[in-house]
Amino acid sequence: MSNSIWISDYDVIHRCKTQNFQLSVAAHPNKMNAKFVSQPKNWQVAQWDLEGIGPRSEFYVRGHDLVERYTTTDEQLTTEVYSRILPDQDGVELILSRQTSLLDSDPQLSLVFQFDDANSVSTFSSRESWNPPGLGPQNFASLSDPMAVAIGCLDAIQYALFVYPGDCEEISVERTNEETVFVTVPLFTTHLEKGVIRRSRIQMVRAEGKNAMVQLAAKYQSFRDSEIPLTT
Repeated sequence: MSNSIWISDYDVIHRCKTQNFQLSVAAHPNKMNAKFVSQPKNWQVAQWDLEGIGPRSEFYVRGHDLVERYTTTDEQLTTEVYSRILPDQDGVELILSRQTSLLDSDPQLSLVFQFDDANSVSTFSSRESWNPPGLGPQNFASLSDPMAVAIGCLDAIQYALFVYPGDCEEISVERTNEETVFVTVPLFTTHLEKGVIRRSRIQMVRAEGKNAMVQLAAKYQSFRDSEIPLTT
């Protein structure tokens, strides 16, 4: 395992690399993209964008975190994004926070995750086990609690997306064609008062082997049991 960080005038990359897996998080002006890359194919498994949060006003590295701050053009709403590499889990944790300078503000923000080359989709059940693969005849599912979905891709590896309990009312999972799955995560859906900082946590991890789904269930349980991490 190695963690490396590059900063230049054009992008910011936080990279976690093992023998078989590489995770890169790249930040560009006004937008953040992140992707899983599976070696040696070197193809993108998942990406997500942050849009409508204003231009990036600041970025820096703190420990193993890549920290970005975005401020709307009217300077009334600030968003911070911590990309925290999880070296023991081959994945990344996103810690997002929003703060307003207004007495009352609508801070809602949706993250849309796109998975390509998706062979299968499995959702986590209230029985703390994975449902059989599939999203039903509509190729669509809404998840409240628990909010965990696993995507099996062409590299025979399972990639999972977890949302911390209470950080989101529900997420939606939709297969749009034979290869593509979108997971939409609406965050900060309640009004925000001046001086209050609201945070949300999301993890993306991977697992492989015959017991990959068991591994992912254990990782989700560990995520749910974890304490709120420090970001300052």
